[in-house]
Amino acid sequence: MADATLDAGVENCGRLISLVVEALASLNVGQTLSVVAYDPSSQIDLAAWCRMTRHRQRSVTAVADYLEFVIEKTRDAKEEIHGTRHDQQHARQG
Repeated sequence: MADATLDAGVENCGRLISLVVEALASLNVGQTLSVVAYDPSSQIDLAAWCRMTRHRQRSVTAVADYLEFVIEKTRDAKEEIHGTRHDQQHARQG
């Protein structure tokens, strides 16, 4: 069972990714997020985003008229590689 759940509805591409980023921000490394999405293209969007950020897409399940994804939060490799994790110039405004 996932540590948190996000119902993204029919959102796709940019908005879907924004919702996932917001939801993952509240989780610790190693915790999982279940994402429910009704747009079939979300499978491509989330798979690509997970590859780019190195978060783990644990599963994708087709359920009736939606897809359920489980994503495990990992360290943000992009932040680690570019050294922005503790850089005040790149700190997230919240």
